[in-house]
Amino acid sequence: MLEYPMRSASPLDAVYRAVAPRGGFEGRAFHLRFAPFAMSQIVPGAWPFTLLLWQGPQEWRVWLTFLLALKITGGGVLVAAIVSRYFPVIANQRGLRARNFWGQAREVAWQDIREIKPIRWLIWTKFVRISTPTCRNIVWLPLFLREQNEFEHNVKQWAPPGNALRAFFENRAKA
Repeated sequence: MLEYPMRSASPLDAVYRAVAPRGGFEGRAFHLRFAPFAMSQIVPGAWPFTLLLWQGPQEWRVWLTFLLALKITGGGVLVAAIVSRYFPVIANQRGLRARNFWGQAREVAWQDIREIKPIRWLIWTKFVRISTPTCRNIVWLPLFLREQNEFEHNVKQWAPPGNALRAFFENRAKA
């Protein structure tokens, strides 16, 4: 039998293993579209620098302009690339795994979804905040997945009738 050498893990793989949720939640992974998520990361991070640039001391303005450009071009793009690649929404017949506002992975069974609230984070990104009887806004489900149509089809197939998320997607399809 042939043995192939193990590929060395990249630094991004090490980061993923460090922050990845533990446990055996397997299912279909749905990745975020990069551009909307990148914009949602860039704009909020730029506001503090912009305010300092306008209102801060004159001698800081050159450095603040440089830091602002670095944040916009580097930081937001890097964060969006990592998250869109390594932190998908996972769905299966039992439920889904997505992240809350702070980035923590949470698992929600289909039957536990009680309320959803569609929101728009800035202008570019749409989310649905999902609440259960025990936790309000347990996850923020992005509605800009690369395979959004397939995800919605799976939710309609797997979620029980009367499920708030399923009803949301069914009503959206009719409109």
